[in-house]
Amino acid sequence: MAGISLTGDTLYSQKINNFAGELFRVGGQRTPFLSATGGLNGGKVLQSTFWQIQAADGHTVTSKPTAGKEGDAPTEYLGRDRVAYTGVTQIFHKGVKMTYTAMATYQNQNPFSVNAAGGPINTVNSSDGDGTTTAGTLLASFGSNPIVDEFAEQMSLALEKVAREVEYFAFKGTFADGAHATPGQGTREMRGISEYTSLNANANNSVAPDFIGGNIYWNGTTGNGATGSNQVLSWDAIANSLKRLYDAHAPMVQPVLCVTPKQLLDLNKELLAGSVGITGAILPRDRNLAGIDIDVIVTPFGQIGMMVIDPNIMPDNNAFILDFAFIQPVFTNIPGYGTVFVRDIDQDANAQVAKAIYMEMGYDFGPPSYHLKIAKVA
Repeated sequence: MAGISLTGDTLYSQKINNFAGELFRVGGQRTPFLSATGGLNGGKVLQSTFWQIQAADGHTVTSKPTAGKEGDAPTEYLGRDRVAYTGVTQIFHKGVKMTYTAMATYQNQNPFSVNAAGGPINTVNSSDGDGTTTAGTLLASFGSNPIVDEFAEQMSLALEKVAREVEYFAFKGTFADGAHATPGQGTREMRGISEYTSLNANANNSVAPDFIGGNIYWNGTTGNGATGSNQVLSWDAIANSLKRLYDAHAPMVQPVLCVTPKQLLDLNKELLAGSVGITGAILPRDRNLAGIDIDVIVTPFGQIGMMVIDPNIMPDNNAFILDFAFIQPVFTNIPGYGTVFVRDIDQDANAQVAKAIYMEMGYDFGPPSYHLKIAKVA
């Protein structure tokens, strides 16, 4: 996906179906993660496609330290290593091209037809769905076409597609820096949170958290790790996941549980049944995150936000606890253009207009130990 191309090879011509009446958007995926992290604005702006953050494993006290003596040497000499994490900005490049005629003829309305049986109104190609044209009765116009700028409409839809792809890669992206590709042809791909939380992560729940690596709470049955079978998400799994973050010394400033609709229903079913001694532990729309109202779940570690993610975007059999206080988008600034812009593509020789949306973007998640993946979720 990350390569540069127009949207397929779709040329919008006079065959566009112009209709009358109110226009409704259908089928579009929500992008709550992108919205909660500032959308396609803000964040860090670089003159580079790479960046790094550092993490230092702080000193911990797990047993009684040696007390110092008057006039004596230090009880110990201290020094800790640091580790670096590299991120990249990914190219998002989507275009729309349209004939001059299609731009001009938004008042050309597609005749409304119904089939002989009084079935659905015909839409594309006046077809009833079986690949053939069905004769119908021409109906009177129902008013004017609400779309008076077809090109702007298609560009708006293209921008929404870019936003949904950003949401997808934020969760499922696999790090690729393009360094070993042919110069000028490298494909960079941002590292998604699923891969990020797996860096140096624990193989099972009995292994202590890695303070500079990722965190996983294994929700499976026997094996206490990857070998267990999936189980539905439970309140107990969330509580134990938060404990693991606490043990990893994660700051937990703004933790949010990211789940699919099915996982939310499983969790809500358990809480409503009172099987954990709590009823009504989900508080609907009780917290605002960057202008987005989100639900809240009550845990032994306090209330944490809850965000529902499209199941096509959420990695399979996973849920996440993410600290949004440390997540921000990163953009590569293109001199003379900015970070997110529309550019012209010369198509005048073909009596067409073509434009493309372009940006280079990634995500800085902060240290991986600040977040957690709940794995083996049914």
